[in-house]
Amino acid sequence: MAADKSMSEESGGTQIILEEAHLQIADMVQLQSLSSSGDMRYSVRLIGIARGRSVIVSTPMEEGKYLLMREGQTFVFRTFSGKSAFAFQTQLIKSANTPYPHLHLSYPKQVKSLVVRKGARAAVRLVAAITRCEDQAIHVAATIINLSVGGAMLTAKSAPGVKGQHIVFKFKAKIGEIETLFELKAIIRLLQQEQSGETAEDMLYNIGLQFVDIRPEQSIPLLAFVYNELLEQSQSY
Repeated sequence: MAADKSMSEESGGTQIILEEAHLQIADMVQLQSLSSSGDMRYSVRLIGIARGRSVIVSTPMEEGKYLLMREGQTFVFRTFSGKSAFAFQTQLIKSANTPYPHLHLSYPKQVKSLVVRKGARAAVRLVAAITRCEDQAIHVAATIINLSVGGAMLTAKSAPGVKGQHIVFKFKAKIGEIETLFELKAIIRLLQQEQSGETAEDMLYNIGLQFVDIRPEQSIPLLAFVYNELLEQSQSY
């Protein structure tokens, strides 16, 4: 419980009403099923909001086919807008096929709002490859262990360079059903070696990075991925 409170306070968590979230039509939404059969997550789009009645989203798809959704099923609705992420618990009250497949979700009494502060980092575990250091092509396998919109912490068995040098690294991250390949430039701000096991071969480097010159086509999906991870890790429900 204390950990939940700490995360809420650090991220600026508050309870609001849905109208205060100012969600936009076509916003990407994640629905996390709370059924006993498993923790399923679906990516859908916001279609509309009938104030006090229902929240309308597209029907989830898998391999090009619409999924059959059970009325009465409980979900956690998650999305982000601006600099905030939002979550609330809801139930499927109606699944409709006309004029197109869509779902009516119960209207929430309250919404959890998380204002993501600059530099807030999400704990992740993503495979990465460092491909350049300054003007030299290299190949260093690494793991991203936390990620923000402005930087990241990586671990690797060898050092890609020294503090102050510029590197380029690549990784893939999945946002809903969409996988994005990121290729980012960064400056090495931290380089520490630590023992991760009992032998010399178990030495790892912790590599702290500050991103530079991120292109808009990369910054938007990066923002979406980080916000979604932070919202899930807040354990709002």
